[in-house]
Amino acid sequence: MLQPLKEEELNEIYTWVDQIPLTRPKKNIARDFADGILMAEIMHYFLPKLVDMHNYSQANSVKQKKYNWDTLNTKVFKRIGFTLSKEQVDSVISCQSEAIERVLKFVQAKLEYYLENNANSAEKQPQQADSQMAPPLLANEWQKDQQLFELRETIEVLEQKLHRMDELMKQKDAKILRYQQLLQQNGLL
Repeated sequence: MLQPLKEEELNEIYTWVDQIPLTRPKKNIARDFADGILMAEIMHYFLPKLVDMHNYSQANSVKQKKYNWDTLNTKVFKRIGFTLSKEQVDSVISCQSEAIERVLKFVQAKLEYYLENNANSAEKQPQQADSQMAPPLLANEWQKDQQLFELRETIEVLEQKLHRMDELMKQKDAKILRYQQLLQQNGLL
């Protein structure tokens, strides 16, 4: 079982969220974030070119909420180096105690890391948000996660190249065999 977040951690999260202009007022943070819309708005605030708000619609059904969170995972989070687990998403959708706060803390740290390490990208951190980002949270852990993600992508590319090389070797072996057979038929071997 996860340890409850400290009061200070909760206050930092709530302060950070309150400083981001959202389209809906926050009444009950667990219910407000359950459909993924406000998370999409947060990501859009910091990375407007990465988030198309028309991909997300307010939802009461679990199916639509999952669709919104899956869209965030595949179209936004994955592109900046992380994804949320099914368990994390399910806990937020079902409004479990402190689930959204844990996810917000995690996303905030990942977003901070991404913005700091991609300062030259087309996406820029909003000016008013400079002092609003959380202090580095377990920076080494986030760096390891980012490196792990990049290494997995590299492995995937290398495996594809290896497969292609295997295919080329098979084709060359087949050609060599054909030429050997031709040479034998013509008495040259």
